Amino acid sequence: MEFQAGNSWAGVWDRFRKGDKEAFAILYNSHVDALYSYGCKLCHDSGLVKDALQEIFIELYNKRESSNIPIVRLRYYLLLALKRNLVKKLVKGRKYLSMDGKADFPMLDEPSEETKWIEQERSEEVSDMVGRTIEILPAKQREAIYLRFTHCLDYEEISRILGISVESVRKQVYRGIKSIRNSIGKESVALFLLFSAKKS
Repeated sequence: MEFQAGNSWAGVWDRFRKGDKEAFAILYNSHVDALYSYGCKLCHDSGLVKDALQEIFIELYNKRESSNIPIVRLRYYLLLALKRNLVKKLVKGRKYLSMDGKADFPMLDEPSEETKWIEQERSEEVSDMVGRTIEILPAKQREAIYLRFTHCLDYEEISRILGISVESVRKQVYRGIKSIRNSIGKESVALFLLFSAKKS
């Protein structure tokens, strides 16, 4: 079931809270791909990510009547719930953890969507520089940039997901963009950010 003209997100959310399974399917299909992509950036184990996704959507459905989540903040809520779920699983399995005991944000072996697009639109030389720059960014910079420009979360929302202050988020985003800009130039950074925003 997909979102169609004539529906409103407020209406879909209201129907979902009343137990409408078609409305639940609309919400699920509207968010699952982006959540899966984010989860795979946190953890290389796709099976673990799928398990976590299933659990957070089941929890969302089971708590639908008492939920006071505004529909406009649902994506943020789901991203945060997914990360918390994965961190618990990763801590239990001792997989892909950073030195501070939190889930790291490793890059996938497969190129990111941003890198794929740049490889298509820019010269091979520029694409190589972008790929190398993204790969060497610190974990929190990569995650902050991803949440900011792919999911269009505000700095306060990102700070809650990363567990750092709003000011620290701003610094992580600024430093990440600065590193990319220094490697590929201002014009390429603008295209990179424009593409990311359109993917949200």
